[in-house]
Amino acid sequence: MEPLTIEPDSAPLASDLATMLRWLRRLAREREATGGDWRGVVDALRPYTQSIWRMMTPRRRERFLEHARPWWDIHRHRMAPEVAARIGAMIASGRLEIAAGKVLDVAPEGEGARVTVRRRGSEAIESLSVARIISCKGVRSDPERSTNPVVESLFAQGLARADPLRIGIEVAPDCAVLDREGRASPCLFAIGPMSQAAFWEIVAVPDIRLQTAELAKMLSQRIAEGQDEAALAKAG
Repeated sequence: MEPLTIEPDSAPLASDLATMLRWLRRLAREREATGGDWRGVVDALRPYTQSIWRMMTPRRRERFLEHARPWWDIHRHRMAPEVAARIGAMIASGRLEIAAGKVLDVAPEGEGARVTVRRRGSEAIESLSVARIISCKGVRSDPERSTNPVVESLFAQGLARADPLRIGIEVAPDCAVLDREGRASPCLFAIGPMSQAAFWEIVAVPDIRLQTAELAKMLSQRIAEGQDEAALAKAG
C-alpha cells in the first residue's frame, strides 16, 4: 500500500475542531475501506499539524486540549509493535490489568502506596496497594512550577513567561524566548517540548531535529551577517 499523501487544498486546515475531526474520521474510514490503515491517515497529517495549531484561536486550542488531546495522543504517539506484543502477552497471562477510572486519593503505605480509585461507569470505591505509581500524562505541565534551576531563574528574572494555557513558555516564530513584557530575546531560544505552546507538534525526535537544524541555520546566518558588518565597519 502506497503511503497516503494529503494535499493542502483537500484538507480543512483552518476549520473548527469538530469539522476537522469529522474530516479525519471520514478519511480514515475511506482508507480502511480500500485495504489501507488508519495509521497512514494520521501520519499523512503530520506535515500540517504545526500549521493547524498556529491557525487555531486561543479558545480552539483550549477546547482541543480539553476534549481532543487524549484521542490525538493515542493515535499519533503509538507504541512500537514489539512493545504492544509484550503488553498483550502480559494481559493474556493475567500479569497486567488495564482499567479506566479516576484516582481519588494516594497515601503512603510502607514502601509503596495505597491508592483509592473509582472505575469508569461504577460508583464503587476501591482501595489498591501498589509498589509504584508512574505518571503518563506526558509533557504538558505548568512551566512556572518547574523545579529546573534554569527555568526557575528565567521566570524569576522576567526573561520568560508561560503561555496562557500553561503548556510551555512563549516563543517567537524563530524560537526566541519572550520575556515578561512579550519582547523576543536576541540570545535565548527554546526548542522541543518547552516550545509546544507555539508549535504543539514538537515532542518527537524527528520534529525536534528539524527545529534544531532550522535554528542553527538562522543563528549561523546571523553570525555571518554580524561578521560582515564588522568587517565593513573596520574597512570604512
